[in-house]
Amino acid sequence: MEFVQQTIKTYDQIASEYCIKTRQQKFLDWEENYIMKMLSYISASNPLILDVGCGDGRHCLIIEKNGGRAEGVDLSDGMLNEAKKLYPKGSFRKMDMRKLDFEDGHFDGIWASGCIYHVPKSEVEDVILEFKRILKEQGIIAVNFKLGEGEGMEANPRSYSGSPRYFAYYSEEEMGDIFSKLDFEELESCTYPEEIFGDKIQQMWFRLKGR
Repeated sequence: MEFVQQTIKTYDQIASEYCIKTRQQKFLDWEENYIMKMLSYISASNPLILDVGCGDGRHCLIIEKNGGRAEGVDLSDGMLNEAKKLYPKGSFRKMDMRKLDFEDGHFDGIWASGCIYHVPKSEVEDVILEFKRILKEQGIIAVNFKLGEGEGMEANPRSYSGSPRYFAYYSEEEMGDIFSKLDFEELESCTYPEEIFGDKIQQMWFRLKGR
């Protein structure tokens, strides 16, 4: 789709500046808290986590710092280049979250930050089904999304103005219902402080029910 390609093109163009902005300590502190929460729900030692929309790879670093193993995927070459510079030893691949090139039941958990809202609402269930396919039984998903209504291209999104990207908005209840329909149990939910990203963002944790 054209708007998907435009969103990728934008991230390619702004990758360096965008990563400097999002790597501020106030962001990292909150994100580490949320990643540690995800890991606390996983009983396996040294769990394997997929970082979807990995961006500059900072979350992979945090996952491994806190006892996990991480693999990162993104569709932006610019972002993947930033990830390889920040974390040369990391595992990063160019991949579409709508069609993940991993075997069934491969991961203990999935960290999906700042990415699911770039998928059209008509395709979000297919994305979550892909997540479900590659998760082990009782696997954990940590996902965040923008609170609101509607979807479409935005020329000046609040999170980084002047960089046209596609966004889909959800309510907490709406996202919870989608995951519940696809056999996930909601574990916890909280709202990011708005001053962190300049937008209303909800963070949720889910567990895949037994197959």
